[in-house]
Amino acid sequence: MTQPIASVIIPNWNGQQWLDKCLRSLLGQTLQPVEIIVVDNASTDGSADHVERAYPAVRLLRLPENRGFSVACNTGIRASSGAFVSLFNNDAWAEPSWLETMVKAMGDDAMIGAAACRTLDYHDPARLYSLGDGCLPNGDGFNIARGMRDRPDLPMPRWIFGPPGCTAFYRRAALDAVGLLDEDFFAFHEDVDLNWRLQLAGYRCLYVPEAVAYHVGYASARKASDRFAFMSGRNRWFVLLKNWPWSLWLRFAPQLVYRQAQWLWWALKGNHESWVRCRGTLSVLRFLPRELRKRRAVQRLRRVGAGELVAMLKAHETLRRQLKAVEDQGAKVERHG
Repeated sequence: MTQPIASVIIPNWNGQQWLDKCLRSLLGQTLQPVEIIVVDNASTDGSADHVERAYPAVRLLRLPENRGFSVACNTGIRASSGAFVSLFNNDAWAEPSWLETMVKAMGDDAMIGAAACRTLDYHDPARLYSLGDGCLPNGDGFNIARGMRDRPDLPMPRWIFGPPGCTAFYRRAALDAVGLLDEDFFAFHEDVDLNWRLQLAGYRCLYVPEAVAYHVGYASARKASDRFAFMSGRNRWFVLLKNWPWSLWLRFAPQLVYRQAQWLWWALKGNHESWVRCRGTLSVLRFLPRELRKRRAVQRLRRVGAGELVAMLKAHETLRRQLKAVEDQGAKVERHG
């Protein structure tokens, strides 16, 4: 195949403490990206000025206000030119062969719309941050193998639901087909929404264990924890309203209701984060007409039958159980020497 090119987009908000390691790792790739674009969300910690001064090879785009993760990513994607596009968090860094490995794995297969690498914990590289995104019958998305020890015997499939937004890799043609990140999300679960749209349209996501990156996780979100909880509670239902066919709603209604009841119970028991999440869920009612309009557009692009989607959700539920069993067995061996 002809030599593919890739653009790397880094959304940034007050992330100066992380940016140097992130940018140096990307500038040191064995396959150089055609461009690295930092999109700054009106940072107040000097991030943008630092990038402009210290990294002349990096393209800097400044937004006049903090417009959120989704807008920053989309701004970068629209300004980029690569046949492949990576969304890379400012608190992540990559091994030197990461980009080359991802590009080669994606290849020329037009139906591989996305890929997920092996992302390790920034502070404890012996543990995993994510092997990709998964989805469950109760409506939750999850980072596959989050917090588990990195080990070669994990029962990972070749094809998964999608990449996490921190180290995501997409084919531009697939994004052109299904659209970019939903900017109404602002932040959180926007990657799950995009993964659903890709899956519904028939694109697949490849898991590439040989490509390795590292991620801190929620480095910016910790500065606004209540906002994080509110948007997580709200955006979870945005994902379901837009993407789940009605047949999935009917089939998994008990799981959906039980999961929301859990959050409500914890809120009534005095858990502040759960209370804020429930407020976020309640706010969805205001946006219902808008989300149903979006739903019609998404469902028009659907090429995958409900049976395949049910099988995918059940497969991820099984995968989660299998991974937990492997982790439990490993912990048992360690305890008994």
